[in-house]
Amino acid sequence: MLFEAYTALVDKFPSGCQSLYGEELPAVAGMWLAIDEQAFPSLLFSSQPADTRSDIELRFVGVRFSRECEIAVDGRPHACGTYTIVRLEENDPDLVRVFLRLLEETFCGKAPSARSNREISERILELANLFSQLEHSAKDLVGLWGELQIICQADSPESAARCWCLEKTAKYDFVCDDFALEAKTTLRPSRVHRFSLDQLRSHGELEIYVASIQAVQAFGGSTVSELMDRILEAITGAELRRSFLALCLLKGGEDIYKSGLKLQLLSYDKGVAYFAASDIPVPFVGAELPITNVKFDVCLDNVRQQDGQVSARLGKFAGQVSNE
Repeated sequence: MLFEAYTALVDKFPSGCQSLYGEELPAVAGMWLAIDEQAFPSLLFSSQPADTRSDIELRFVGVRFSRECEIAVDGRPHACGTYTIVRLEENDPDLVRVFLRLLEETFCGKAPSARSNREISERILELANLFSQLEHSAKDLVGLWGELQIICQADSPESAARCWCLEKTAKYDFVCDDFALEAKTTLRPSRVHRFSLDQLRSHGELEIYVASIQAVQAFGGSTVSELMDRILEAITGAELRRSFLALCLLKGGEDIYKSGLKLQLLSYDKGVAYFAASDIPVPFVGAELPITNVKFDVCLDNVRQQDGQVSARLGKFAGQVSNE
């Protein structure tokens, strides 16, 4: 919503305009989206003149509390009032899209409450902490695409997203009450994946399963950002939407919208296969040996597959899996 409104404002920006140019968001009373002559976006919140705080200066983002503003609008006099301004000092379209998506999930929910300057400040600092963790280099978008594909294929993507581990360094990708699922994605013609010994031979009580995803690059495929947006449309819980989006950004980096890599399953019916970790061969390492962090490649082409699909409730997955 916000990014589409932003691009429309950029296209219509009046020549010679010296003030902010924007429009009030129809779904959120007292909130405006505006741009300046550099196409830097701002989200403005109607505020009380007496509700003052120290301004916030962060990397790319600045917050000005309770300022008198004049906003140029189409077809009527300038709008004037007291607003708190959250401004991104950047006009790169992909970074703007990430920033506006975060603001949209944070402030533009289905039933937004009135935001005090204190609440705005707290939320912006949370977003700043997230931005500070984003990687600027290329990430493993193929692996992220596979994890999102597992969520998309579930009858209830929202239920599957609830089982997605919220740490990018988590041991498994999905953890439920009685099982864990690790997603491995490859572009090879064979199901060759890299594992750690601890992943496949856990000493806990959980049953461990592996989803092997074979993908190919194709013009008719989907990008990571397209899968992410598709899942966000299926998630109704505001808190889950925010945590899901944050994890996608942490795993995909700040350029998640910039990547044009399009993938699709090698086969609709057989593109995803499931395996019990206990059936996957591993190297033997004697318990008495001082060896840790063992990693190795395994071809799963001839390993026994499990019957069953990822269900709408990933927590029931273990009960749906049966040996051939």
